[in-house]
Amino acid sequence: MPSHLSPRAVLLAGALACVVAAPAWAQSTAPADAAPDTTADTTGAGASEDVVVTGSRIARPDYEAPNPIVSFDSDRIQQSGNTNVTTFLQRVPALTTSLDNADSAGPNRPDNQLYGAAGLNLLSLRGLGSARTLVLVNGRRHVSGQIDTAAVDINALPTDLIERVDVLTGGASAVYGADGVSGVVNFILKRDFDGVAGRTQFGISEQGDAGNRFASLMAGKNFAGGRGNVTAYYEYNADDPLQNDDRSFLRRQNRLYTVSNPAYAGPGSGTYQQVLAGDLRYPGGSPAGVIDIGGTLYNGDGSLYDPGTDVGGGFVSGGSATSVAGYVGDLLPKTERHAVNLLTHYDFSDAFQLSLEGKFVQSTATTFGGFTGNYTGDFTLDNPFLPTNLRDAALANAQRVISSNRNNTDFPRLGESDRRRTWRGVIAATGAVSDHARYDVSYTYGQTDVRITKLNDRWEDRYYAALDVVTDPSTGRPTCRSNLNPAAVQVPTVSFTPGPNSGCLPINTFGVNVTDPAALAWATNNNVSSARVTQSVASAALTGDFGALFALPGGPVKFALGGEYRRETSRFDPNSFLTGEQWYQYDEGNKFDPTFVISPSRGAFDVWEVFGEVDVPLLRDRPFFETLSVGAAGRYSDYSTIGSTKAYQFNGIWAPVRDISFRGSYSQAVRAPNIGELFAPVGPTNNFFSDPCYVENRNAGTSTRAANCVALVSGLGADPATFTAANNPDAASLINGARSGNPGLKEETARTWTAGTVLRPRFLPGLTISADWYDIRLDDAISIADANTIANLCVDQPTLDNVYCAAIRRRQGTGYINGYTVQPQNVARFATAGLDLNISYVLRTASAGTFDIRFVGGYLNKLEQIATPGAQVEDQVDQFNRPKYNLVFSPTWTLGEVTLSYNLRWADGTRRFAKLTTDNNPDYAPESLLRYKELWQHDVQVQVAADEGVGFYAGVNNLANQRPSVDSVDQPIASLGRYFYAGAKVRFGA
Repeated sequence: MPSHLSPRAVLLAGALACVVAAPAWAQSTAPADAAPDTTADTTGAGASEDVVVTGSRIARPDYEAPNPIVSFDSDRIQQSGNTNVTTFLQRVPALTTSLDNADSAGPNRPDNQLYGAAGLNLLSLRGLGSARTLVLVNGRRHVSGQIDTAAVDINALPTDLIERVDVLTGGASAVYGADGVSGVVNFILKRDFDGVAGRTQFGISEQGDAGNRFASLMAGKNFAGGRGNVTAYYEYNADDPLQNDDRSFLRRQNRLYTVSNPAYAGPGSGTYQQVLAGDLRYPGGSPAGVIDIGGTLYNGDGSLYDPGTDVGGGFVSGGSATSVAGYVGDLLPKTERHAVNLLTHYDFSDAFQLSLEGKFVQSTATTFGGFTGNYTGDFTLDNPFLPTNLRDAALANAQRVISSNRNNTDFPRLGESDRRRTWRGVIAATGAVSDHARYDVSYTYGQTDVRITKLNDRWEDRYYAALDVVTDPSTGRPTCRSNLNPAAVQVPTVSFTPGPNSGCLPINTFGVNVTDPAALAWATNNNVSSARVTQSVASAALTGDFGALFALPGGPVKFALGGEYRRETSRFDPNSFLTGEQWYQYDEGNKFDPTFVISPSRGAFDVWEVFGEVDVPLLRDRPFFETLSVGAAGRYSDYSTIGSTKAYQFNGIWAPVRDISFRGSYSQAVRAPNIGELFAPVGPTNNFFSDPCYVENRNAGTSTRAANCVALVSGLGADPATFTAANNPDAASLINGARSGNPGLKEETARTWTAGTVLRPRFLPGLTISADWYDIRLDDAISIADANTIANLCVDQPTLDNVYCAAIRRRQGTGYINGYTVQPQNVARFATAGLDLNISYVLRTASAGTFDIRFVGGYLNKLEQIATPGAQVEDQVDQFNRPKYNLVFSPTWTLGEVTLSYNLRWADGTRRFAKLTTDNNPDYAPESLLRYKELWQHDVQVQVAADEGVGFYAGVNNLANQRPSVDSVDQPIASLGRYFYAGAKVRFGA
């Protein structure tokens, strides 16, 4: 029969054939110790045992690792007081831009994902994003927690089961496949645990809120003379939410904001374009409703509306309008997590060792954002809730209908509750095929199911019916008009049947806190959608050396080769409430915009890969050549979506003496577009705009902006001279847009080099110093530009004839932005470079105890983005959340049963505004507003070993109670404030 094998099948079959054929050429010599499945802490003291180091599949001494790795063990995590692993890892200079609970609470969502992203925790290396950061568990991939992506939700990883976290900088695609263009974060779990261990911790802020409850229990048993082990683990964690108004300095009367200055008088006038303003409010709406009758503005309770004072930027200060402070909702979500893990292995022989890993994690995050509104609600004069003076004024003005623009701050906030259930299983077989070769075959399956509950949405048909109120002639009480006349409904009904038995209860919106909760409950709903992400990985590898055939002066040449098959799927199934646009007005988006559509999404891809790696030890134990080795790795991948890709790496290490070594690497890494970037259907998104064409913003861009803006605004029939935020009725409103995938995307390609040195001076045992320079250039980067960035790029190009202007919709006659479209493109380029410095020193004394000092510092030399070929370079160093310098200093002192730990996290203050905006514009803002404050976070902990196997500890994080800078909730530090915690831990058995 003719063969019908695909090229991908041939690739994997060839790799498997190498594994099977290995005994034929690998000859026997003296037995060799099997390399443990672990990862070296290359910043610690050197060890002679060969281990598998993160960034390689080849076993070698950890001090010969060619790639820069920063490691943190379980003790460091516990001493931090953080039960959230992402929050702990944000102290690592390379991971400061990672997203924790605060970044997925209230209105915040990673990647502006509107559904299923509440409570996500995502790692981001080097500020290049979670999509370019590869997260591994025991060196293997983990299923995503974010719909349509490969990003791992760190909530799915067990805190106290972590033995160590390794952070590797540089392209790792040649070893692990796509996604790791900025590096790898590898979580190594505890193995061969024997005994019972437990820990519990409780924490609370100084204000008595944001409570945390944590507990873990682990039980393990070695058996069969140590050849087998089974370990079971359970973990529980819960966090209470934190709202904006829980912090007094963020409340309306105390909060200050940076706004455009309407009193700016021009260059050299002594005035500034940006100033601080307090008691900021959204004009045109109020909690009681704003009603215009004959040009006179009233509140919904009948009092006169106070418009406040214009302070620029489309905002007012004081008056009757709705306060900006607190409108956004939660700063931290409410979370709860249950995690169960089971790990077991049994070594049948040196040739066959079987291991199994299984886990189930259920995490739930609930968070509330902004309020609903009536924009506007129309009422007839026979509504019995309408104040008499408003009815009389309307009649005098010959109005039969009045309109109320109301921010429903007395209604429950819009919210989302996401329950993620993650299953993951690994079965692996390893063993020796000879004294010089080992095989490793594994299969991994992971699945994340997300139940997405949107909270407090209003039914369109019910809410319209409940607002249309008349007096029931039989009772004299207010009732829904449709209860008396079923034909009086204003929109087609889908959720109820009009008439006397409909259940409709009248809603009063004329005033504040006047609505019947039962009526509101009838008109609202919590609707449920679902999503699923799956991952399947089959892998086979052969590692070993050619020692049976030949050896170089530095030892035998080591190798690794193998193949891998991976399939990933993602789907999102919105409910009929969303797809049928059954919500009222803007609760889930602008239903009056025909382009605003919520659709199901589906996507999948698979990839077949072969890989190889070699380590060539040229010299060893020679004068000036304690160690000299070079290595290389390569991977060929064939994707069902984009075709073939190639990744490679070259590396080397030279140690002239034991005390010092030099290492370096050069690699090409790739990232294939993820499912959402390729297949996402047209869906909704939204954004607040600060229009670059406002008069006050025209000098904050390129030299072409002002002229382009005049031409653009004039062409739409508006006056450029009066085109300001103050004149834009939507200046302080969310603008709805659309986003979709792009099946024409290709892979990103990164070229990375690292160079560094490691010092381990024999005259100072216990000291290790490493310094590594990294340089990453990412071409054809997939970019979904921020909507404000798109608006800026439109007018910052040489002409208006560009793709960015085509993506922004503006209203004819006024010129103001009223919509936009975003889609990923291979148009961006990133470049970053910097230095990592790591110092570790352990000093053991006879009488003063043990001192364990750790310092990790980062210098960001370059972080550039070019949004599209030919566009201006955006220098992001020293910008928001991208400090030029940052560090963590963590000394620990143990004396007898007492351990004292201190942690300092410091980062220099970053710019508040873009460099392009301020560098050539000295009048843009006063000096006091140009930068955020430096970060100075001090954490302390004391731990006491009360009895054998029993310990107690307590600590304080943010001891100095540093607060965010003015006009910020999280820069340079979150608003949580001083935080206290206490815990206990026990350990019994071996």
